[in-house]
Amino acid sequence: MKKTVGDNLKLYRMRSNLSMSAAGKILNMSAPAILKYERNQIIASLKRLEDFALAYNTTIEDLLDVEDTIELKFTNFKCKPNTSEIKKLKIKDLIISKVDAYFNLLKLSEITFQNKFGVHMVGTLKEAESLATKLRIFFTVPIKDPISNLVYLLENNNMMIITIPRNDVASDFIGFYETVNNVPVIAVPEAEDSYEQRFSIAKYLGELLIINDYNKDALTTQFALSLLIPRESIIEEFDEKRIRISFREIEIFSNNFRVSYKHIIRRLKEIGIITSSNAKYLNIHINKNNIKENEYYEVPYFYEKLKAKLTARGIIK
Repeated sequence: MKKTVGDNLKLYRMRSNLSMSAAGKILNMSAPAILKYERNQIIASLKRLEDFALAYNTTIEDLLDVEDTIELKFTNFKCKPNTSEIKKLKIKDLIISKVDAYFNLLKLSEITFQNKFGVHMVGTLKEAESLATKLRIFFTVPIKDPISNLVYLLENNNMMIITIPRNDVASDFIGFYETVNNVPVIAVPEAEDSYEQRFSIAKYLGELLIINDYNKDALTTQFALSLLIPRESIIEEFDEKRIRISFREIEIFSNNFRVSYKHIIRRLKEIGIITSSNAKYLNIHINKNNIKENEYYEVPYFYEKLKAKLTARGIIK
């Protein structure tokens, strides 16, 4: 999408944490006048651009940069409640820059990503579980085996996985997913809880794949659980019915399948291997003893690999 100078004036004003009134005071003009510049109803002279650049701590070149950029709708952009609009804009700007840079590297590498996943009409939890099974078959991951590295698997199937650094700007960021130029894109914060990050990526994958207007959250949660903890694997590990389960069994399964204790317990209860009271007892045990899973991180690598290769070939600096 082609940017305008007005778009840039708004972007850099917001980056400077300035309201239109505050910017107007610095520039000795009214807030409505600032708005007209941002809507391209007034075309800024070179002298006026110098004033804007100085006020917004940027350069005239940045304000005049109207090259094509990736258009993101941000329909599925998640932040913590009460996140300010300015902070949201900064996070969105960071995501745009990362996605744009990724597409540029693909172009320089003469690589074209294609959407291999499509979309699927899913109406029931059983259908969501079936879709997860079909995806495992597509990935050639045996139904009873753990997915050793979900990020690696998705990147190797033409999906963009982007991590956003945890800093003051992005501290409220939860996640983002969207199909951009027919490429599925998922952005998550850098792992603080690695198991939760893995589950979030699986759930956002479900959000991209599943079409349903009424019960989508439950369906994508079921999809993620089924993808990471297949029914067959948990039955084989724990048997079909248990009166009592040692917590050590759950620890071992968690280490092997790289899923959180609470998701294992939820799946055990859901499949009927344990009762609701058993599940409650196990969760109380975890909370009371403040038990944490082992640290494990999955880091996107494809972008860095492309950048390193292009740098070595002298195509980029």
